[in-house]
Amino acid sequence: MIKKVLCVDDDTISLTISQLLLKRTGFAQDVDTVIDGSEALAYFENLFANDPNPVEHAPELILLDINMPVMNGWEFLQEYTPNYLLKLPRTRVVILSSTIDPEDFALAKHYPAVIQFISKPLSVENLEELKTHPEMKDFFQD
Repeated sequence: MIKKVLCVDDDTISLTISQLLLKRTGFAQDVDTVIDGSEALAYFENLFANDPNPVEHAPELILLDINMPVMNGWEFLQEYTPNYLLKLPRTRVVILSSTIDPEDFALAKHYPAVIQFISKPLSVENLEELKTHPEMKDFFQD
């Protein structure tokens, strides 16, 4: 089981669905939510400023929407990558989006933290598939 997931999405219904699924399926112990990329960056800034052991308490997975006001998912990744990628080597990003733009799929490959692209809404099947992903399967070993 993953200790903590951070869901970044401006759609409160998607956040609620993701939060319920992650907890009810036993995928994650804790789920934190923020509504855009700027809040997600503030989350990590706060973690490193106030937590004596930020690496231990950081989310192992970020579910990231792309299309959000204020700061979108791509803008978040542009800031997250140089500032937190090396500091949080176990944290992975899964893009959870309704986009069908091939450019978005191609762009995701440029970010080393991004391990998968999932279409909204999050489903039990998506979570089962993620459990077997090479970057995630160690969290689900018995």
